[in-house]
Amino acid sequence: MSSARRAHRGWFRKNTAALAALVVAVPFAGWWTTRSDYKSWYDADPRDPIAVAAGGTSYAGATWYAASVEEDPQARAGREADPTPSGTTRVRVYFRLQVDDLAALEGLGGCRVQMRAPDGRLWNESFTAGDFQDRPSGCTGGDDSSVQSWRGTSAQYYLKPVAGKPFETVAVFVVPSAVASSVQPTITWATKLPQYLAFPR
Repeated sequence: MSSARRAHRGWFRKNTAALAALVVAVPFAGWWTTRSDYKSWYDADPRDPIAVAAGGTSYAGATWYAASVEEDPQARAGREADPTPSGTTRVRVYFRLQVDDLAALEGLGGCRVQMRAPDGRLWNESFTAGDFQDRPSGCTGGDDSSVQSWRGTSAQYYLKPVAGKPFETVAVFVVPSAVASSVQPTITWATKLPQYLAFPR
């Protein structure tokens, strides 16, 4: 046996433990990285619905009631809204909720209101919905001590919610006309994911 072959064999003998560790470590590192990325994605996906019952469902410090959905709603009185893009429909949703302790409103901040199609697609609120919002938007209700005259009969909705009394907020969406009758209103919080509130239609 040549000295080169003996040296080569000696190198493998000396480094057997290191090579074995490498064979184990590389796949483990790949698995761990993939698992971590998958878990981050999985935990951030709103997939566990909490269905809101017509009689009210307690969640996140509030009692939530069935939502009211209007397809192709009318703009506020005296307003003329721009048409939606071809093949889309405007949808307005009224959410009704109640808090027994006004401090609970702080925990409702940061909610994300969306519309979900049966196939899982999601739509966020429209940014050009001002002519259709006759209630405060968001989950914490309105708070405006100097109510503007244009609100008329809607002015009451812009006052701070009262403990133990239901109040309404509104969200407006622009969705494909093909799914306008089947989209479902949902609300998520980053702190509650993967859960989400689902409002059956």
